[in-house]
Amino acid sequence: MKTTFKLLTLLLLVTFSNCETAEKLEYKYANKAKLLSCDLPNGELYKEAVYAFENDIINTYDNQNRNLSKCYSNFLNLRQRGNVKVTELASEHTLKIAKALKDETSLWNTNNEITSLNNSNALIDCIANSIKIKDVKTTFNALLSTNSLTTKNVSPLLTNNSRFVQADGSLKTYVALQFYYSQLLNVKLEDLKNPNPKTQPEPAKPALNGVDINRTPKQTAPVQTVDPKDPHAGHNHD
Repeated sequence: MKTTFKLLTLLLLVTFSNCETAEKLEYKYANKAKLLSCDLPNGELYKEAVYAFENDIINTYDNQNRNLSKCYSNFLNLRQRGNVKVTELASEHTLKIAKALKDETSLWNTNNEITSLNNSNALIDCIANSIKIKDVKTTFNALLSTNSLTTKNVSPLLTNNSRFVQADGSLKTYVALQFYYSQLLNVKLEDLKNPNPKTQPEPAKPALNGVDINRTPKQTAPVQTVDPKDPHAGHNHD
């Protein structure tokens, strides 16, 4: 009886914890375009993960101009060389997403304390069948079919084709989850270098015909006009 009670208590605690995680996660990118062609149970979570990841790399690599293509190139090149520290990129929002993704245990494989995407998960099948660039799709599927789709093997493929990644929803999803969130699953909030980054405001609009349209025009006193019909106009009556 005591064992049953303990199991029931544990189940309730786990359920409460999962619900609490889901309630805390704010979907900031719900109105953004769909990225995957498949309807997956956690499709909205994956979409949120990708757009939040993009916001992190933009804030880190090009906060001034916010060039997404450049940011993907920087991230993939640094990731291939092992020079990415996710704690320096991640925000509090992406960490919350990572915790929600961690709850989906079938999404991940852990081997020798290294966590990566589970290639048997339906998400990987969706990505493999939806890649837009023919050559990338062929190589990606060849790696998958030979059980060789690992971070080490797929990294050169994506790095060399980084200009295509940011335009392909499937590839973006794979990069975000495999190269980023897999490293965040066990990170704590206090480990983050900049959990609440300030986004650079939009660049000021240029001057128009030499006039800075961002500045408030200088106020001048109104010019007094003279009524030609006034017989006293133009005369000093002091």
